[in-house]
Amino acid sequence: MTTPLKIAETECWRISGVRNAEAFFQSVPQLIPEATHLFLEGAPAPDIMAIILTHADQREYAAPIGTVWSWPQRNQRFVLAASSALFARLSEAAAQHAEPEICFHLHIYRDSEPLVQWFDAFDDPLFVSKVVPRARVEQFCLAAGGVLADTGP
Repeated sequence: MTTPLKIAETECWRISGVRNAEAFFQSVPQLIPEATHLFLEGAPAPDIMAIILTHADQREYAAPIGTVWSWPQRNQRFVLAASSALFARLSEAAAQHAEPEICFHLHIYRDSEPLVQWFDAFDDPLFVSKVVPRARVEQFCLAAGGVLADTGP
């Protein structure tokens, strides 16, 4: 297994204040339409697990691990094929769930390149790679209720 790539804090947009999973998943396709994989870590509710299973990808979990050790049936790791359909289903389901019932950690990649890194999902900070244009990040913040730190161009 190769070491997963992380987003360097000097090479990312820092976003704070995104607390609502429904708004996040609804807005993320406009932020990173080029995403190929969503990596989730947590203890999803049963109907969230059903969504996960229908979008599961058989590749190895290739994101940085947020929880070093796990309890049985908790802090599981999932690899999902990213798509607008997946994000729409998660957004719809999030309306009925508290954020920890979806995931604890969340990472979105384009192939092996990290685009979004969010340890302690729905808490601060959310990191977005600077390969994503600032204009898209600003639009995402407006839609998802986040605040973009002034980190330069």
